Amino acid sequence: MIKVVSRGKDTADILIHEQIGADWFGDGLTSKSFAEDLAKLEGIRQINLRINSPGGSVVDGLGIYNTLAQHPARINVIVEGLAASMASVVAMVGDNITMGEGALMMIHSPWSFAMGNAEDMRKAAEVLDKFEGSLLDIYVKRTGLARADIKSMLAKETWFNGAEAVEQGFADEAAAADEEAAALVRTDNRERFTAFASSFRQHKAEITPLRIAAVLKSVTPDANEVSKMTTATASVSTADIEAAAGKAAAAAITAQTDRRRKIRDSFGKFSAQHRELLDSCLEDPACSADDARAKLLEAVGKDVVPIAGTVQITQDSRDNFLAGAEKGILAKLGIEKREAGNEFTGMSLPDIAAHALTLAGISVRGLSRDKIASRVFATHSTSDFPQLMANTAGKVLRNAYENFPNTWQLWAAAGSVSDFKIHPRIQTGSFNNLAVIPEGGEYTFGSLKEQYENAQATTKGKAIALTRQMIVNDDLGAFNRRAQLMGRAAARSVNVDAYTYLSSGATNLGPTSADTGQYFNANAATTAGGHANYTGTGTAIATASIALGRKTMRVQKDASNTETLNILPKILLTCTGKEDIAWAVINSATDVSQSNPAKKNYAADVARLTLVTDPFLDGVATAGTTRWYLLADPADIAAFEVVFLDGNQTPFVDEQVEFMTDAMAFKVRLDYGVAIGDWRAAYLNAGA
Repeated sequence: MIKVVSRGKDTADILIHEQIGADWFGDGLTSKSFAEDLAKLEGIRQINLRINSPGGSVVDGLGIYNTLAQHPARINVIVEGLAASMASVVAMVGDNITMGEGALMMIHSPWSFAMGNAEDMRKAAEVLDKFEGSLLDIYVKRTGLARADIKSMLAKETWFNGAEAVEQGFADEAAAADEEAAALVRTDNRERFTAFASSFRQHKAEITPLRIAAVLKSVTPDANEVSKMTTATASVSTADIEAAAGKAAAAAITAQTDRRRKIRDSFGKFSAQHRELLDSCLEDPACSADDARAKLLEAVGKDVVPIAGTVQITQDSRDNFLAGAEKGILAKLGIEKREAGNEFTGMSLPDIAAHALTLAGISVRGLSRDKIASRVFATHSTSDFPQLMANTAGKVLRNAYENFPNTWQLWAAAGSVSDFKIHPRIQTGSFNNLAVIPEGGEYTFGSLKEQYENAQATTKGKAIALTRQMIVNDDLGAFNRRAQLMGRAAARSVNVDAYTYLSSGATNLGPTSADTGQYFNANAATTAGGHANYTGTGTAIATASIALGRKTMRVQKDASNTETLNILPKILLTCTGKEDIAWAVINSATDVSQSNPAKKNYAADVARLTLVTDPFLDGVATAGTTRWYLLADPADIAAFEVVFLDGNQTPFVDEQVEFMTDAMAFKVRLDYGVAIGDWRAAYLNAGA
């Protein structure tokens, strides 16, 4: 339950001085208890939310955040000691956020425990990614910082003091020096100092600020200290004493403030439970942080009886629901096998939605299908139903994505980039041939003339929706079909973009290379931009023309035009209209173009090519139905490359409930780009 430490007519001071979410013993602040208790505070127009918490459950933290965000009162957040992890997220709800003297704030990426097979681990990682996305949304909204910058802070686990939190936008102001500590020094230590200094006037003592600070630190003057500070000739004026007093008092204030901060940190989440002990430690100047910790330990351990036996950790019921319901839905769709004993396999969509609401503590007794669907959309922040449907949509979509008959992977390499910047890609070069090393001779360094092409990823995506009507009608098939189509569209987009890039440019001869030459051109490689990898006076696919193209690739030279690279073609690529002819040419035991039927087929016996056809090429404007390509094995030397952000070729799915449309939108995103690999690894024949 929440702790209301004071309440006026329209103002309430609320403490969050404990873990967020229930621990194994039932302690901690849950979103349910917080929402119920807050609802009892009627007529409140201002809430002073005082936080000193190490954080805890992401789900409960988000629930508390949204409960406060929807409350009509103005929220003033005061971080009294620590706002770490989910406590920092709750703090972001404040209309004004103040960092107390010495207070700290910490943000980090969410973490969890998982067990099971590889698929369970991947699923756990996906859930953590979704949670991190929610945290990023809240931090970005409050601070105005770039999403990438905050993501980096989360990954590194970043701590802020008051000034740093204000500077980065996580707080609006940092409290001034601890006035309680300052007052204590002014009314106690300074009085002691003044009395002490006055007593030395008759001895004409020289009291330096350094000596004064030393005496103040010990609080009670010592006779030995007095004798050390006495000289035979010095005199002390009132101004000297006052100046020294000011410096010493300032040092003492700093020491007291630091002592009180350390004591508060030591008490942590026990501050509210042992408030009297905390106050007594703070007010006793002789009580150090170590002394306070010892007293706290004694108080906490008093009357505590050790627990007998062992504690068994079981999987959360919500996790069981998400796992079981997802498998049940996928079994109904025919994507996964039915599990014996899975109660969710036979449930309708409204029944599953009702189960999710019940787990979130929301009663569904007597509600119709329409009311259940409406309640799911209204309570999306606490119900697991949106996450369940996002997981299901993601599985259906990825299944369709992976089963789409893509062909680009057969002739282009799949690469990785770390961000959306331009990434240079080195082209094929050639190290100098090895040189003879005589006995006792010296090794010489080889040289490598390098050329670069650029690779860059961009974002592409679409959205699909699960409407209230679909839930009411238990129309899982329509949702499944949309997710399938979206998966096929994502896969088809990559395939189309790869072929579009291959056949881009003037007369469909490909993109412009870094050397300013078009990718496919017939100019000599010794001239600027010349690639000598195109036969414009095309010939039909035949043994002889394949042999010519193969030879053209093998004799290509490196960037310095000195070493022959001997690149062997692996792929014969053409449109579907030439598929049967191409297959016969490269697979027949004998050369079908020769009058001698016994002559062996060079294309089948030596070249040993893999045929790849794609209907995209049938629609290329310039001679698309006749042209054909030879390309090297992309695992050896890639002619083209499709780069994915962080190497992730799987579409990302995220969900959001749209209040104005009674629908759940599922956003599908894929970050990728197509780039030139090396033009020496490809050959184009215009065909006939």
